[in-house]
Amino acid sequence: MADTFLERNCITLGKDLVADGTAEVLTAVEDMSGYDEITFLVKHGDIDAAAVMTYTVKENTASSTSSPTPTTITGTVVTGTGATISTGALTITESSGNLDDKIIAITVKHSALSKRYVFLSITCATESHEVDSIITIKSAAKSLPVTQSSDVVATLQAAC
Repeated sequence: MADTFLERNCITLGKDLVADGTAEVLTAVEDMSGYDEITFLVKHGDIDAAAVMTYTVKENTASSTSSPTPTTITGTVVTGTGATISTGALTITESSGNLDDKIIAITVKHSALSKRYVFLSITCATESHEVDSIITIKSAAKSLPVTQSSDVVATLQAAC
């Protein structure tokens, strides 16, 4: 029988609701030992017109968002209308509700990492933004089955 999604991937709540504001939003720090890939799924709420959203994946040698000083992981591929990469970060400008209630997906492969711990930083310039939640999915596990984080309270798997 083939392994299921839940057996191959670890799901974590990276960040819960962040009310409308301009402050930097940081996810929980994720330990990448045992995994070869991580995806951050950012579900936005309302984003004010002309807001400039910047998504930066950072890495660190310690499980910390500040000490020692984290470094930016350099991105190379981007898809999406109005999305660009600048100094390793994904930047998108809100225009006519293009980000309201939408999902931004950011994936980092292990080959792009030089440190064990990673997290996502979201900054907003010009106007304010709201984050409904950020889900992290660590994938390409080196051993199966994966144990889910305590954020996942129930699972259902249907397999033939």
